[in-house]
Amino acid sequence: MTGYDDDCGGELKKEVVPDLTITIEADDNKGDYIKLMPCSDEGSPLGAAEECSPPARRSVVWYWIKMVLLFLFLGFLAVAVLKWVGPYFIDKEVIPIINWETETFSPPVLTILVFASVALFPTILLPSTPSMWVAGMKYGYGFGFLLIIPAVAIGVSLPFIIGSIFHHKIEVCPVPLRDSVCWFLIHMY
Repeated sequence: MTGYDDDCGGELKKEVVPDLTITIEADDNKGDYIKLMPCSDEGSPLGAAEECSPPARRSVVWYWIKMVLLFLFLGFLAVAVLKWVGPYFIDKEVIPIINWETETFSPPVLTILVFASVALFPTILLPSTPSMWVAGMKYGYGFGFLLIIPAVAIGVSLPFIIGSIFHHKIEVCPVPLRDSVCWFLIHMY
């Protein structure tokens, strides 16, 4: 292909420019979909829209072997954490805090503290299970249950109420965030 060069005063300059052509062939088995990937075959022109050969079976099998090994490793790691780290953490951290809480506060103050922690901790993404344990140990199953159920109802309603207050601000997100974060926040409720 030839073209004019502006540096040479508009003279005709003989230079070969590669011409990229893409051929599109419809396949009746695929309907309206066409694969536009260049094949690595040497016989086909660069950019041809022919269907490339499927990946080798060995690479697919190797992918699944790696996935199985990864999940086995993660499973063994989770078992190790649950078997050794979990009980150590509960013995050294959680139980002393529960004992301190039950010995330090009087029953009416402990009732308010347990109710407030079960109601407010889920809103700020903290676990409220130790407070439920305290309610069961201090007040028994019956009264502990009666203390926990209204607190849990408030604890699950509070994030919804906060989200409904700020729903109009969530709908007006900046454009880059709209596709990822705002879609999730808007459709969550």
